[in-house]
Amino acid sequence: MKVGGPWSVRTYSVFLLSGVLLLGSCSQESPESLIKSAKEYIAKRDYAAAAIQLKNALQQQENGEARYLLATTQIQQGDLGAAELHLRQAIDSRFAPDTVYPELGRVMLELGDFRKLVTELANVNIDDPGAKSMVKAVVGEAYFGLGQIDDARKAFSVALASNPSEPRARVGEARIIAAQGDIASATTLVGSILAVAPNQPQALALKADLLIAQSKPDEAVATLSALVNAAPYNGHARSALVSLLIAGDKFEQAGAGIAAMKKALPRDIRWRYLEGVLAFRRAQPVQARDAVLQVLNVIPDHGPSLLLAAAAEYQIGSLSTAENHLRKVLATYPRSLYARNLLVATYLRKGQPLKAEDTLAPGLKQAPQDPTVLRAAGEVAFANNKFADAAKYYEQALAIEKDSVALRTRLAQIRLATGETVRALEDLQTASGLDKNAYQADLSLVSAYLSQKQYEKALAAVATLERKQPANPLTYATKATVFIAKQDVKNARASLEKALSIQFNYLPAARILAGLDVADKNPEAAKARFETILAKEPANDSALLSLAETQIAAKALHKEIVATFDRAIKANPASASARVALVKFHSRNRDTQSALAAAQAAVAAMPNDPGIIDALGLAQLASGDTAQAIETFNKLTLLLPDSPLPLMRLASAQYAAKQVDAPIQALRKALVLNPDFLEAQRQLIIAQLAAGRADEALKETKAIQKARPRESIGFAMEGDVLANQNKHIEAANAYAEGIKRQPDAGLVVRQLELLQAAGKPIEADAVLTKWLQENPKDPVVRFHLGNAAVQNNDYKNAAARYREVFALQPDNLAVLNNLAWVLNEMQDPAAMGFAEKAYAISPDNADVQDTYGWLLVNKGDTKRGIEVLSRAVATAPKAVEPRLHLAKALMKSGDKAAAKRELDTLATMVKGGPAKAEVEKLLQSL
Repeated sequence: MKVGGPWSVRTYSVFLLSGVLLLGSCSQESPESLIKSAKEYIAKRDYAAAAIQLKNALQQQENGEARYLLATTQIQQGDLGAAELHLRQAIDSRFAPDTVYPELGRVMLELGDFRKLVTELANVNIDDPGAKSMVKAVVGEAYFGLGQIDDARKAFSVALASNPSEPRARVGEARIIAAQGDIASATTLVGSILAVAPNQPQALALKADLLIAQSKPDEAVATLSALVNAAPYNGHARSALVSLLIAGDKFEQAGAGIAAMKKALPRDIRWRYLEGVLAFRRAQPVQARDAVLQVLNVIPDHGPSLLLAAAAEYQIGSLSTAENHLRKVLATYPRSLYARNLLVATYLRKGQPLKAEDTLAPGLKQAPQDPTVLRAAGEVAFANNKFADAAKYYEQALAIEKDSVALRTRLAQIRLATGETVRALEDLQTASGLDKNAYQADLSLVSAYLSQKQYEKALAAVATLERKQPANPLTYATKATVFIAKQDVKNARASLEKALSIQFNYLPAARILAGLDVADKNPEAAKARFETILAKEPANDSALLSLAETQIAAKALHKEIVATFDRAIKANPASASARVALVKFHSRNRDTQSALAAAQAAVAAMPNDPGIIDALGLAQLASGDTAQAIETFNKLTLLLPDSPLPLMRLASAQYAAKQVDAPIQALRKALVLNPDFLEAQRQLIIAQLAAGRADEALKETKAIQKARPRESIGFAMEGDVLANQNKHIEAANAYAEGIKRQPDAGLVVRQLELLQAAGKPIEADAVLTKWLQENPKDPVVRFHLGNAAVQNNDYKNAAARYREVFALQPDNLAVLNNLAWVLNEMQDPAAMGFAEKAYAISPDNADVQDTYGWLLVNKGDTKRGIEVLSRAVATAPKAVEPRLHLAKALMKSGDKAAAKRELDTLATMVKGGPAKAEVEKLLQSL
């Protein structure tokens, strides 16, 4: 065990010895006289002077009494780690075991070494009845700390048999009584103990706990304050007082208490632990983690510190580190429900619901009626797709905490997810009425009504929210959402303006209003939304980023958008989001060099920001520099050791570099961090196929099927692997197994394709007939049938299938476009109507522009057709069909020079086939 700072025990001892040598060189006193002098200093409470004398004595010769006395001075100064070391050395010197063992037990108890304490001291032989009673009492407290109540009770009984007045044992019995819920009897017993020993620390601490249980926190603080005043060097009392102040949210007083403890007991490691607790309660997890790590450097197995470190790491997002800490805690304190619930939550965040279920099982057995355990069980069941169980656990928790708005709201959300809409709405309405200030239930209720398109009921729920939160801009933004769903833009605008009148910089409202302005073709008004905020807050980088997003939506000039991103970066140079947004903007525009330059500038400014490192790696990968991308993503794995995402990025770069084994290794590491990470499993299968390891890929699909037996995904992946091997029948069968578990139109399409490819049309027809009978409103398979008919030049059948989909989805862009094209091929005048509707829905889609433009040309409106086709070519410059149509339209208009330019470009684009022949023929005709 370490005894201080970064030194090991051996190093510390050498350092200590060198100090003693210096002091000893000035002393000519005998060890006996030095020990006598030390005792006099101890009587005066001058522990520092006593320690010097004792160290001088020990320099001259080893002495068990000196070791023991030195330990007592260190206990008084709060240096418990060093005290334990010297007490053990006193025992090794065979100095008065009846004297040393009680002190060693108390020190180990204070250090939280409960498991070690009971292992070493539960059966130690002590002759003196008083000493034996003390040790047994301490052992009982350790058992109580471990949650072993029966063992604690037995230890206290043995202690009291040796010494019926042993206060610690009597306090221990009172704690057991309190733990069983009999607060009144425990209070009476503590009162009798304090009547005999008014300043007994454990009794006063328990009295404070009992006062808290009786909702008397101020009296509890007064009790502990009196103890601190009576015994200013009592570290246990100071620690209990600060803990109570923190629990009561009296953070300033707690901070002052920690400062006073640090001054009185500078070597007492507990004040560092309390600093960590205070930081954690102040929502400062990094500071909490840093403080408590200093405790763990000295006492590596200190349970409370490990638990606090785990909670801090969980909030920071270092989930693997949190998991390691929690495993250690539960190894020593298996009955700690907080630790168990936190480990369960950690596994859920890591995407490991099966591990979460296994971890929770002992907690459910231990405390089947504890609401926190039931809530955890509900979340675990939900994550494992056991929706009925999830609802059951939340119902049980709600039966215990009947007025819990949070529980009822979450239960409603689960019921909504499982289709129990009526009960869910009832729960939300009840939750809304339970708390006159909380509004989470109201927001969920609005969302539920919106999903059902019950707009008037949604507005009624908003009215309730408005009564509760009239000065909250969120209220009016929510109201606007309902009006937008009703297509009532006027009232939506009014609600959003109301939100901004309450909070001028409320960006959600400003963003929606700006979007409405852009839709009304008023980009200047949209821009003014954010400039108004920036006039008051010029460094508001979030407003600048919102402005940039609005400019992108309004198709502003490229240089104007970049200038806004630059403003955001200058306004807040430490804003990683602004820098990453600029990189992504250049990437979306396929400007790889500008994206790379922006990423490199961002890294130069913020070299260790994970988001920026990720953006640099992606920019390097897009520019073709796979070696640099691999190096960058390797750095990202070091910055985010608990996240599988950097390993996924690394695998992508390694795959692009045509590495074979490295991507597989990286993906396997990602799956160690998150065994249920489906995308990593998918990529691993792809990498194994690329490496020619189909058998390994199939093993992965079987593992997914085992982990997700009620889902189709594992069977879909198996089908993909088999199809890759041209095993058409086997692949079709795998898709069929997936469909049995989860009906999926996409899998039906793949099954039909494979059966046709395998020469099994009768089997394909049977699958198709069954699917269409069971799913009369499915558009996906019908759309596939239309596409298949087009491939066979069966335009009549294609049009019929597309019309079936159109009847189900009249605004389906792909159907409108394809139907227009097929009808045009059939010379059906209805084609133009479908093309115009598609163009009205998505005028910037290259396929839609091509179809609509070509139909205009065929209709005789060549000028307008050339204009639309030119836009299609600009939108998709590498697409052959729009450019070929444009060349033909230009030839029709008589502009042979422009037509030749387009055909020359096409000649370099197409390498062979019918398109190549058609381009050559058109060039010859010019």
